[in-house]
Amino acid sequence: MNMAIIIGLMVLGVIFVLLELFFLPGISVASIIGLCCFGAAIYLSYTLYGALAGSIALGLVLVICGIAIWLFFRSKALDKMALTTEIDSNVADKRNKVQVGSRGICLSRLAPMGKVLIDGESFEAKSEGDMIDEGSQVEVIAADQFQIVVKQIINS
Repeated sequence: MNMAIIIGLMVLGVIFVLLELFFLPGISVASIIGLCCFGAAIYLSYTLYGALAGSIALGLVLVICGIAIWLFFRSKALDKMALTTEIDSNVADKRNKVQVGSRGICLSRLAPMGKVLIDGESFEAKSEGDMIDEGSQVEVIAADQFQIVVKQIINS
């Protein structure tokens, strides 16, 4: 009777650990229950049948867990949990379209950063040094991948 309980606990432990590895990934209740079943089986083996039986039960649990982990890594279950698609697109930076000499209008005050409208598109821009009010005409004096520098056009 006692041996049947120990074997039943080990079988339940195996079921819960395999359930955790293949169907319920993550640290959840199934793995905790499985480890508790293994622990109870080992404890009962040591207390009811002595050190030799307890050591055999411990070794058996370690071998079973090792085989379960080995089967898990050999199966395709891990592939279902991992993202394997690759993104091969890139973002075309619209700042590359802005050319030195392009003209536009300030959408917000540049103090020293703000929004400008150049060729129908809104950009974040930096003023040459002075603050530029909203609605002012500006000209691009420098543009690279990281920033656009503008100066105010003064109509005389």
